[in-house]
Amino acid sequence: MQFSIVILNEYTSTYPQFQWIDWKDANRKQMESEGDNWSMTTLSGDSILECLENNNIDQLHLVQWKPINDTIYRVSLPRESSKNISSQ
Repeated sequence: MQFSIVILNEYTSTYPQFQWIDWKDANRKQMESEGDNWSMTTLSGDSILECLENNNIDQLHLVQWKPINDTIYRVSLPRESSKNISSQ
């Protein structure tokens, strides 16, 4: 499964192996905030937790995420015991 991963721009240099693009959703285009400084990439994993772990993404750097086919981003992560749930 593929996930859209969004982090603050200041952390992209921590992950130079990934191709990051500037990212804003429709709401953030209307305001100036940290949302103006976010980057997004697409990574794979069986679950969001496995995706982050396998790609060595620090959970504290994560701003939001979603399964690539979903329309709504999520800001919280599932509990560790839910690793087998692919879309949460």
